[in-house]
Amino acid sequence: MEIHIFGVLVLVLGLLALNVDSRWSIYFLVVSWLFSSAASLSLPALGGMGIPADNLFLLFIFIRAFNIGGTAGLWRPLAPGSPGFPLLCLAIVALVGAWFLPRAFAGATNVFAISHGPADPNAIGPVPLGPVSGNFTQSVYFINDVAVYCCMTILLVRKDGYRHLAQAMLVLAGLNVVAGVIDMVSGAAGMNVLSVLKTADYAIHDGEEVGGLRRLTGTFTEASTFAGFTMLLFAFTANMWLFGYRPRVTGLIAFGSAVLVLLSTSATAYVGFVAYLMVLLFSRCDRIFPRSRARKGYLFAAVGWIAIVALILGLVFKPGLVESVANFFNDSVVAKADSDSGRERGAWNQQALTNLVETYGFGIGLGSARTSSFVLALLSNLGFVGAVLFGVFAWNCLAAAIPARAPLFDRMVCYAVRQSMFASLIMGSIAGTMFNLGSCFYLFAAAATTVSFTARRAAPVRRANGARLDDPPPAAPLPRHAWLPPKVPGDTASPAAPLLETKRESRLPAWPYKG
Repeated sequence: MEIHIFGVLVLVLGLLALNVDSRWSIYFLVVSWLFSSAASLSLPALGGMGIPADNLFLLFIFIRAFNIGGTAGLWRPLAPGSPGFPLLCLAIVALVGAWFLPRAFAGATNVFAISHGPADPNAIGPVPLGPVSGNFTQSVYFINDVAVYCCMTILLVRKDGYRHLAQAMLVLAGLNVVAGVIDMVSGAAGMNVLSVLKTADYAIHDGEEVGGLRRLTGTFTEASTFAGFTMLLFAFTANMWLFGYRPRVTGLIAFGSAVLVLLSTSATAYVGFVAYLMVLLFSRCDRIFPRSRARKGYLFAAVGWIAIVALILGLVFKPGLVESVANFFNDSVVAKADSDSGRERGAWNQQALTNLVETYGFGIGLGSARTSSFVLALLSNLGFVGAVLFGVFAWNCLAAAIPARAPLFDRMVCYAVRQSMFASLIMGSIAGTMFNLGSCFYLFAAAATTVSFTARRAAPVRRANGARLDDPPPAAPLPRHAWLPPKVPGDTASPAAPLLETKRESRLPAWPYKG
């Protein structure tokens, strides 16, 4: 085992997370996603497989969550009847299938294998199905994702858990915008400043150009990964801006993220960006915060006017620029299917469908092959059973009603992370090569389902004051002078005690376990 400089940094921050307030665990974990291309540990015994910094830090998050919630707390999000129970069933199917299916159907079909073996790593052509290192690595990643889901459920139900998550996401999105700007400026100067952050054993695609424009990669290995990650952050910050949460900060970060997506020169990003804008347009954010509907109308009206004005000015003052932009989008999007990369990815998808048929719908096992779409990776790797289980889990996270009795800010964050999950599924369905959607997807899933726990936590206080459970919470707390009865002239009696709902939130148990 070899430890890298980022491994030392993760160990230091991990030990710090175990000895400070639990909110810092949320900040450290979220920001660590920005360094997913930095190797912390290398395992030569497993073909040189590297452990990214965010995966290593999860070990300390797990210990911290266990100290707070105990075994029962970690089990509760996956218990039968909970929204995460399909995820537990999916994990069992995936882990058993990763070991059993490549052996049961060995040689029965050909695959584009994922392997770190020294003989033929990542072979170009299809090879007979058999056990590969991808079965192990993808299983480990999926276990990490399930652990993130359980741990974040414990951390988010604590006091101000959703507020700390929102602030951590803003820090992450801001740093990602800064990284994109640094990559763009350093690339224009002929340097690659961020290469020191890309030490994982992945293929690095820095400095590539499309249509004369340098592709932006940020802290990631390729433009499509950077653009996909930036899309998730755009979805979150844009929706928080619609809700009026720190509008100057969220608006600026959302605008910067959108610009970076457009400058990434990734065909996947362009298609996914348009698809997500359609989701955003028809979403019902006004059910959470009524004023957001007007803000969304202003947003799309402004975007439409800017596009029209830019087109008119381009046609009038620089007609050649419009033609150059049209040629660029034709090369990067329309002609993508006829390129070598497009034909290769098309072969992956076609073979994935063949794998599903030749294994009678059982799949070839998690991590056995790569595709060019998350949907096909799900079907070919986990079969119909795995696809149904994931669909049920996604439905529980994305379609379940957000409890009206939950705190307003928690409902806002819950809605925003659901939008990020939609963006993740859109980007993955367009060009996702493997089943792994990243730990960020499952953290968002935890935030989307944990809001029911915060609603139950707030219910006893409201019920004690005569409120029904299906009543919506008040939009804002009453001012302090409204707590007290009017003072009668000549009355020297002390004012009445505040009502029960004015008690400090810290008096409410954040979790049924001490810690």
